Amino acid sequence: MNNALPNNLKALFVAVCLLALAASGCGLLSTEETITYTRGSVGARDIAVVEASGNGTIIVTSDADGQRSDNYGPVWSPSRQRIAFFTNRDGNAEIYVAVADGSDFLRVTNTLHEETQVSWAADGNRLAYTTVSFDGESSVHWVSLSDLQPHRLLAGSFGETDPTWSPTGPWIAFTRLNEEGESIGLFLRDPSTVNNIPLTTAVDHGPVWSPDGTKIAYISTVDGNEEIHVVKIRSDGNPEQSMRVTDSPGRDYAPDWSPDSKSLVFLSDRNDNVDIFTSLDDGSGLRSLTRNSVDEVAVKWGGDGRILFESGSSGRSELFLMDANGAQTQLTQGIVPSTFPDW
Repeated sequence: MNNALPNNLKALFVAVCLLALAASGCGLLSTEETITYTRGSVGARDIAVVEASGNGTIIVTSDADGQRSDNYGPVWSPSRQRIAFFTNRDGNAEIYVAVADGSDFLRVTNTLHEETQVSWAADGNRLAYTTVSFDGESSVHWVSLSDLQPHRLLAGSFGETDPTWSPTGPWIAFTRLNEEGESIGLFLRDPSTVNNIPLTTAVDHGPVWSPDGTKIAYISTVDGNEEIHVVKIRSDGNPEQSMRVTDSPGRDYAPDWSPDSKSLVFLSDRNDNVDIFTSLDDGSGLRSLTRNSVDEVAVKWGGDGRILFESGSSGRSELFLMDANGAQTQLTQGIVPSTFPDW
């Protein structure tokens, strides 16, 4: 979108685009049975959508004119009819929103910097994201799709990263950074107010909200290696005492919540290679779901109770589904890598 447009014309253009996105996305896909992911090799990747059965694959960003761009990191909207993703089609990594069948696109950011780490608000109309400046400094912003005006989440900060919007409320959880770019803990912010609530004060990062919006899982390196912790969040945004979930000499990271907000799935290299584990959110009931010589790369807990994960050597990743007993089915296959899954 051209920033030189008068404000009234710009607002009209945005409104028309949003109406098109909403209209064409209505009833497009099943709410729980579709998975979005990145398909292809770095430099020429596309956004794809596939049914959990493995059928009905749609290439969302396929370019009919043959112009190649790199599209990656898709994230479902709360309604699961739209996808936010990153693309370099305008020269640097910007955020776009697409209807899941690829029929409409809306450019959300327009900067000279790199955008990353996008997260939807529960209202489906706002996005939080991280901007990385030319000198490598990270800052969190949010934008409403109604006007596309970016807002800095926190004034007077050296930097922030890891924004994730609560699935049930106004809070954005994020990692606050010091002058050296190191974590000084997790914080909450309601962008409509001036509050700034500290959740932790250690070297923590990677907050992930539970589906019911009452807990946050995160990664802490306070003991020297990566471990998973959970903190409960009260309705006013203030935290209760945090609890350590994992305790191993290896790395425990990439947590994601079960649909009932009671259990976690995560990656760990405690068995020398990276495998998938689950446990209750207090650390009990630990189970190893994979054990092989190939590293698992990413993991998501789907709405139907199955677990989606990415597995494979560099450049050859494939997606798999796994039930609660560890039985696996391959979702994608072929010579084209499948990465960055979201369910």
